[in-house]
Amino acid sequence: MGRRRDKRNKEKEEKKELKGIEKLEKLEEEEEEKEKKHKKIKLIILVVLALSLIIGIWIKYYSDLSSGKREVTDFSKKINIWDKAAGNSDKSKLDDMNIDFDSSYFKSNGDLTGSIANTDFVDVEKKLDTYTYFHEIKNGHEKETYEDIPYIIPYFVDNSDSAVIVVPGGGYAHKTMDENDLESAEIAKTLQKNGINAFVLHYRSNPYEYPIPMLDLQRAVRYIRYHAESYGLDKNKIGAIGFSAGGNLILSYINLVMGNDMFPDGYQKNEIDKEDDTINGTAFIYPMMTFKYNVPMLFSLFNDEDVKNESRRNELLKQMDFANNKLNSKDIKQFVSYSIKDEIVGSGPREYVENAKKQGVDITVKSIGGQNHSYSQSFYMKEYIDWVKEMFKNK
Repeated sequence: MGRRRDKRNKEKEEKKELKGIEKLEKLEEEEEEKEKKHKKIKLIILVVLALSLIIGIWIKYYSDLSSGKREVTDFSKKINIWDKAAGNSDKSKLDDMNIDFDSSYFKSNGDLTGSIANTDFVDVEKKLDTYTYFHEIKNGHEKETYEDIPYIIPYFVDNSDSAVIVVPGGGYAHKTMDENDLESAEIAKTLQKNGINAFVLHYRSNPYEYPIPMLDLQRAVRYIRYHAESYGLDKNKIGAIGFSAGGNLILSYINLVMGNDMFPDGYQKNEIDKEDDTINGTAFIYPMMTFKYNVPMLFSLFNDEDVKNESRRNELLKQMDFANNKLNSKDIKQFVSYSIKDEIVGSGPREYVENAKKQGVDITVKSIGGQNHSYSQSFYMKEYIDWVKEMFKNK
């Protein structure tokens, strides 16, 4: 009897122990489950916070875009090249512009896209002025009055006596450097890395009219030459590189403005204006060499009424047709890069190269295929750097 009782007691103890183990395992499982749930909750919270942050950044990004809140890269380093620029006044630009104030940053961009590349006349005055208003004036890059001061942003290199002025495009309706760095800071930094000083030029554009943008380049050339000693530069080693309309600006400058006094009445010259305005070596990247493939773009550079008048419009087209005109820049070495697929500037660059070669211009060409307008510097920069270094070496 005693043995049986001991056996039953032992079995009871084992059962209790087994139940205890099962209970403990169950508790451990419950704890593991709770831990998993906590981890899931934490993960969900982190994902929600991350998404909220990303959404917030995107909302701010697009909100900033719609209001133009982007500071130009290295804006804090800018150097004003004029105290009071030639052609400026306190008159309101809005009095001269035909603006759709119900439009927006994005809408104005869409409305203008597709209208510029046209061999026929199209009245884009309102679209272009609206675009300029939302991309330049409302976003704070330019004033509502004709009181903007052109400036350069320097990218200096120690022990380098050569420099290149970088002129971004924008169809004379705005400057691309106000929205991205592809034709400005990125180019300047590449030049800097290759031992060449660079100055990015922020010039005046619509509703300022010809020759104001070219006078800004002239002033930049003179300003840099005037300060050449303090900058450690050789005055004979100053070149320029322009993109799209920036290329047209440089081309217009070396053929129509350089060496000429085109200041408006009432402008008071100073010591800088007495400096030589010669530029040595120019480069044109996917440039507009003629307005005949971009007839509506005349509105961004010339008086609206002149552009609407057929006779006067034809005169302007002839004046700006460097693909066929006699060139005044035959002594300036030139570099041109263009794509045969560029639908914006058409065959203007190719025609210009042929015209320049016939007139004896020392011109180096880097043509590419398969790319449209605004292609990457990877397609031409190595050739350009080699060319510009060789050019400066021989000065």
